[in-house]
Amino acid sequence: MFAAAVGLLAFLEIAVADGPEKPKQASSVRVAGIVLKWVRGDKEANYRRAEPMIREAAAAGAKIVCTTECFLDGYAIADKSIPLDEYRALGEPIPDGKYFQRLAALAKELKIHLLAGMLEADGDARYNTAVLLGPDGTLVGKYRKQKLGHESVRNTPGEESKVFDTPYGRMGVMICADRTEPDIVSRYRDGRADFILCPSGGMFGPKTNDPIVQARSRENKLRIVFVHPAEFLSTAPDGSIAAQTLLGDRLLVARDEVGGETDQNRILYFELPLAR
Repeated sequence: MFAAAVGLLAFLEIAVADGPEKPKQASSVRVAGIVLKWVRGDKEANYRRAEPMIREAAAAGAKIVCTTECFLDGYAIADKSIPLDEYRALGEPIPDGKYFQRLAALAKELKIHLLAGMLEADGDARYNTAVLLGPDGTLVGKYRKQKLGHESVRNTPGEESKVFDTPYGRMGVMICADRTEPDIVSRYRDGRADFILCPSGGMFGPKTNDPIVQARSRENKLRIVFVHPAEFLSTAPDGSIAAQTLLGDRLLVARDEVGGETDQNRILYFELPLAR
């Protein structure tokens, strides 16, 4: 009887050992930056250029994909020679706009969090906005750029440093020049952000941009991922550079330059450590 009991115990131990292992908890999430030059004022061209890159990023395991600032309209606010009516027509309502709906469907199909820069139309106001779409295609939230500078002649500033809950931690979102304002960035820390994504389209590189992003990381003990038409940068909480790639020195290309030597583009990845 005793021997039989011992034998049964041994069998149960083997059965447990041979059973399915408990899945290991992931320690990081793959973030992809869509580093792509703009075609100014052409939403269809910019969408068609970005979509296959977003698909490739998802196929490579990215769960968070980030475009540049105003990737859809090609940051048309920079060209004040565009007639005001034409500029305003580049904006679209959220969530009812045509391209917003296409981006939402893409996020749902690929099951990713997609942060996309676009010009938002809200009544008479226009906002430089980044929308965060969830893997079910719903709008997790939107962020409106606060520090406008030259944009203020046509755009309206946002008022909140927003933080969004994701399965990978609390994500802060800021846009370009917001990074130059310590008070704007400190509010993400106050909102218990675990990391910040920064779609951009202005200054870039080690002389004018990187020290600013590094300072904001160091001050707030937060990782920042910066995505720009000519740079991908990720900083660590101590302000050091965790990853950096420069891609040419141009931010936009003309329609007849698409696919040419100056049209440098690339998907860049960073394994973002998850908050514990």
